[in-house]
Amino acid sequence: MNRKFKSTHSKQKGVTLIEMVITIVVLGIALSALISSLSSGISQSATPLWESRSLELTQAYLDEILAMKFDGTQPLGGGVVAGACSISSDGQTRANYDDVDDYDGLNDSPPQLIETSLDMSSYTDFSVLVSVTCSGTELALSDDAYAKRIVVTVNVPGGQTRSVAVYKGNF
Repeated sequence: MNRKFKSTHSKQKGVTLIEMVITIVVLGIALSALISSLSSGISQSATPLWESRSLELTQAYLDEILAMKFDGTQPLGGGVVAGACSISSDGQTRANYDDVDDYDGLNDSPPQLIETSLDMSSYTDFSVLVSVTCSGTELALSDDAYAKRIVVTVNVPGGQTRSVAVYKGNF
């Protein structure tokens, strides 16, 4: 009789030790890369909040400053330029500021606006610096006396700064 012998070996089911070790190493590398990218994203998650709050505060300061006269000798809305441009704060208290020059050198920590609808209690960790310079020639005008550059710099919690510069013309 011719008998065929059945093989006692069956197909392998499962994984070998080497396959398991390779899988663990690959998953470890992938997970460490994922966790690294998530941790850096989480550390920067407050940045959009600081950006929007500093921009809101900057806009409030610029609204207040740009509503003022060009300088103490000109009428509201501008007028004829007489003489050279000068920046002179009149030593007034903040409530009596009446022209752009008065804001030069302002350093508010915490920020304080003359009139505002903002809840200023949420800005206690911020500080605001303002500088005003004669800058008509930067705008290709014939004289510096025709424009002033106003720079509002907001320091946000964590030590970062945000600056916005605008020009106010006298014409």
